[in-house]
Amino acid sequence: MKSKTLYIILYSLLLCSCEKEIELDYRDIEPIYVVNAGICNEGCEVSITKTRDIDNPIISDGIEVKSVVISDISGEKYVLTYSSDGKYHSDKLIGISGMTYTLSLMIDDVTVESTSTMPDAVEIKNISMHWEEMMGNDMLHLVINVEDKAPDINYYYYRVLRNGKLFKWNVVKELDSNASSTEFDISLMSRDKAEKNDPDDYDSIIFEDDDITVEVRAIDLQTYDYLFSAKLSGQNSSNPINNFNTDSILGYFSAYYTTSCTFKFYYKDVAE
Repeated sequence: MKSKTLYIILYSLLLCSCEKEIELDYRDIEPIYVVNAGICNEGCEVSITKTRDIDNPIISDGIEVKSVVISDISGEKYVLTYSSDGKYHSDKLIGISGMTYTLSLMIDDVTVESTSTMPDAVEIKNISMHWEEMMGNDMLHLVINVEDKAPDINYYYYRVLRNGKLFKWNVVKELDSNASSTEFDISLMSRDKAEKNDPDDYDSIIFEDDDITVEVRAIDLQTYDYLFSAKLSGQNSSNPINNFNTDSILGYFSAYYTTSCTFKFYYKDVAE
């Protein structure tokens, strides 16, 4: 898809720091469906929205389409129902490691599909925090040790939430296929920024007594490729690698195994 979508345009605007007025020459495009769908060891959820014009500040609610079905390789099919939260759910469907699932959507009389295989289980074994000097400034590092059971190369998507809101995320490819554990070293914030306590920086500071949730997802290669390209999309003004069988849909479908833990943040727990 060649047209730039709204989130790409907005990201480019945030990178502009010059003071003179800039006129943007952009063209209106028809709204595009955006699907965020997943099935895991805790259940399944599908969200369908649409992109919006750059001058429209209203985020669209979930959209109800003709049908949303998840099937597995055994031929079992599960029809998801539209809920009051604007998303599709099924109380009967829980993901199983090693199973391949296909998401089928009937949107505007067109069937859209995506397939994903759920990896083996992972478990967070240990979490620690420490200060580490980088370029003359102390950085707060979060180290996550994850045990996996898969004997091949593994792919991960980690998320750090602060008080329920996304704070950091990234995808990781495990290079050693024989390793039984993987360690993520995540730089969270600078000590200098935390001590200055500037209100303009509040979105990037972790405060005393904040609730921190660490989630690690074992994902397949297709999901890794999509998320990795999404991370880069703001830098090269392109859309992520398509995850569906048509270019008319944005977003992705992922079968994944998830594990998480939540704790209170206290400065006394951070190693010097």
